[in-house]
Amino acid sequence: MKSKTPKVSVVIPCYNDKDYIIETIDSVLNQSYQDFEVIIVDDGSNNETKDFLRKINNDKVSILEQKNRGLSNARNNGFKKARGEYILTIDSDDTLDASFLRKAVLILDEKDSVKAVSSYCNIFEGNYHITQKHKPKGGGINNFLFDNNSTSFALIRKSSWEKVGGYDEKMIHGFEDWEFWISMTKNGGTVYMIPEFLFNYRYKLISMSKDSKQNHREKNLSYIYKKHSDIYSKHFSELVDFLADLAARNKRNEIKYKTSIDYNIGKVILFPLRILKKIFL
Repeated sequence: MKSKTPKVSVVIPCYNDKDYIIETIDSVLNQSYQDFEVIIVDDGSNNETKDFLRKINNDKVSILEQKNRGLSNARNNGFKKARGEYILTIDSDDTLDASFLRKAVLILDEKDSVKAVSSYCNIFEGNYHITQKHKPKGGGINNFLFDNNSTSFALIRKSSWEKVGGYDEKMIHGFEDWEFWISMTKNGGTVYMIPEFLFNYRYKLISMSKDSKQNHREKNLSYIYKKHSDIYSKHFSELVDFLADLAARNKRNEIKYKTSIDYNIGKVILFPLRILKKIFL
């Protein structure tokens, strides 16, 4: 029998992360704020991970099993099952500081214009060896047009998630977080960034997100720009400047790996033109 409706639901998508998810779960269960439930969405994991998840014995934790449908679908199904007014989404290999929920709930309770709350994050490898400290800006739509100024983890108003129709399940190769923040802020409201390092993001040398961002970058960008062309058409000159800067960065990266200068220049010139064509033609 379910207890009273919790204020917060924590959604943790999981795909074959048996070795890390216990750290994620512990970091949630050890929060100073305790009015929450935890929903782990097993997105078609292997038997070893399934068996591990089924053995979790905690009244706050429930497991939702499904066939492998990708991160956005797993998050959306977790959100649909969530009973809380606010929903925290965190990946199954990341962790958070014990004070995060207490601080984030207070912000959402007091600031109606805030649709989600995140924080600065530590990027770490292995046994919590911090390699980078990331300070996204958060803010409104202008801060998300040409950069993802949040993290993958945030406490979100369920009503805000419902209004945009959830995470875009067509985006199966990364950038789904960025697109979600654009959808959520384009009609007003902000993502509040707590200026403290309350989130720990695990960087894996081999990861789906890294592969997706590198190999599907052009497709992801053109999809986002075309889907939100109503916004980007109002910022056309800024979009051209952004793509020119992106092309210059691509050129510098290409030179590291290619020997043909002609190849580099041609590819760099065509990249922003291909993007613009896909958006406006």
